[in-house]
Amino acid sequence: MPSLASAQSDSAERLDELIQFTGIIVTPDSLQAVSDVNIRIAGTMMGTVSNEQGFFAVVVKRTDTLLFSCIGYRAVKYVVPYELTGQKYTMIQTMSQDTFFLGEAIVKPYISQELFEHYFVNLEVPGEEGPLAGLDPETIRELAYAMEMDGTDNSKYYLRQEAGKYYYTGQMVPINLMNPFAWAQFIKAWKSGKLKIQKD
Repeated sequence: MPSLASAQSDSAERLDELIQFTGIIVTPDSLQAVSDVNIRIAGTMMGTVSNEQGFFAVVVKRTDTLLFSCIGYRAVKYVVPYELTGQKYTMIQTMSQDTFFLGEAIVKPYISQELFEHYFVNLEVPGEEGPLAGLDPETIRELAYAMEMDGTDNSKYYLRQEAGKYYYTGQMVPINLMNPFAWAQFIKAWKSGKLKIQKD
């Protein structure tokens, strides 16, 4: 007959076992995939985000609470069962659309056309401030041409970087050392002369 201490030890080991938890998030009525759902393990900063097909994958432990949240949908909680057997588990999670009503907003016109024109003409527009305020247009144009990416490209690049971080949160990030596509890009850049050796 197992002792109480051994039973508690087995229970603790069972709770510490990692489980590959995957699933698909859909709407309950049309079974349409829900993308960009934030899946987070309660009490931690670990989690992931569902892709365009509603698929997600995250590493969890038994009795962990998963929090599903997405703009326009009702938040959902799911507790990983303690009775799970094996190291992998797959589920289908449904999320219902959430409808909420905004407060009333009343828009009133000016009393007269003359009063509107008076305020419009005397409106104080803040001047241009910032690091480029004192530069002449020609210098600003030269700086713009010297930049590899404009504001739109920079914002898209930043959003892609952030999305990549969220996608692999709580998981091992893939290493491109054995990626043949990464090697192909490296060799192509090497042959074209884009890679330069920096000298101190």
